[in-house]
Amino acid sequence: MLDANLYEEELHPTPLGATWREFKQRHVAVFGLVILTLFIIVAIAGPLLSPYAPTTQHTNTLLIPPAWDDNGSILHVLGTDALGRDMLTRLFYGTQVTLFSSILTVFIALGLGVAMGVVAGMSKGLRSSFINHVLDILMLTPTLLIAIIIVAILGTGLTNAMLAIGLALVPRFVHLTRDFVREEMNKDYIKTARLDGANLTQVFLYNILPNMVELLIVQGTFAISVAILDISALGFLNLGAQTLMPELGVMIAEGLSTVYIAPWNILLPGLTIFLMVLSINIVGDGLRSALRNRLTH
Repeated sequence: MLDANLYEEELHPTPLGATWREFKQRHVAVFGLVILTLFIIVAIAGPLLSPYAPTTQHTNTLLIPPAWDDNGSILHVLGTDALGRDMLTRLFYGTQVTLFSSILTVFIALGLGVAMGVVAGMSKGLRSSFINHVLDILMLTPTLLIAIIIVAILGTGLTNAMLAIGLALVPRFVHLTRDFVREEMNKDYIKTARLDGANLTQVFLYNILPNMVELLIVQGTFAISVAILDISALGFLNLGAQTLMPELGVMIAEGLSTVYIAPWNILLPGLTIFLMVLSINIVGDGLRSALRNRLTH
């Protein structure tokens, strides 16, 4: 008896499945995803596993080098800082503060940017022209400069720094959403939906938004790396997270006074920021390439 099926159906993966299939063919992107996943795990589980508190000072173990040094101690694997605080513990908490505050900042910017971009993309006349000109001006200004100006108005602190960076990132998502919405509004499936009686809100929610989710994910990934650098920079300048808070930029600023005798106090948080941003950019680039190849196939 023949086992062959004369009516085999061709399997078509979902858009998300097709994007993942293209993504995992890029080994560098997968490696970046593994590193980023490790950072997320460390940010979540690290503070729970650490035997010390990030602010606990050990006055008898000041500036202890990492454990692999001859003068190091296994009790402090990555050494201590000038106040005797365990560097491994502070890196765990610093990764948590910097990474999660950056992700939350991007979500704020994403929500505001998409809302304003939809208005700019669907509107016409003077209102559209005004939004576009203001947007073009803001896009030419570095996000860190905009954030510094906003922090100078609102005051210092991590919360204000997150709000400032979020507002500085808004034009990126407004520009992306506006261009995408304008392009989609001229397509036949949108005109068909309008002829069927759908209003602009329904057109966006049910027709346009599902098609731009992956694009927002890609751009949001790159925005997270920008937010990490900006939050760290504001913390380093004492405009964001304040002294004694375990934030990576603050840790670098605190390590400057002992850089010649304890370089690990700067090297470790700096290397953490570098690897975090590098892994996010690799993942973002892999997602962008996977999306492009999926759409061309």
